[in-house]
Amino acid sequence: MAEAVVVGVRVRPFNGREKELNATLCIDMQGPTTIITDDNGEPQQFAFDQSFWSHDGFEDDGTGYMRALPGGRYSDQQYVFDTFGQRVLDNAWAGYHCCLFAYGQTGAGKSYSMVGYGNNKGIVPISCEEIFKRIGSNTDPNK
Repeated sequence: MAEAVVVGVRVRPFNGREKELNATLCIDMQGPTTIITDDNGEPQQFAFDQSFWSHDGFEDDGTGYMRALPGGRYSDQQYVFDTFGQRVLDNAWAGYHCCLFAYGQTGAGKSYSMVGYGNNKGIVPISCEEIFKRIGSNTDPNK
């Protein structure tokens, strides 16, 4: 069944500049809830369809792929695809018009989530691989 608008947010690790400045993490995520703590220590909660924690709790698996540490809450690229990309692809495959839109400030991680790099493929290349798998497994000459 096709869905209307579905919204997810993802928090990335600190970049080099943020580490040099000893930036303070003001985001937390619990399931679909994202909590932002302001400068006064007051938390504000926001509900989304999914909140993806990718700030920490990961390691390089030896191939360059960043995987979650055991018991961690890190959302790797495959998990993000399985949660959002697969839904979009399934709806498109069923004949519905679909759009996956990444929005955020420069350096927020949009390209990483959508395209990825190295072994950390994003939603777009994983979707392309899935489309060709589906085409290759089709045995119906009328489709």
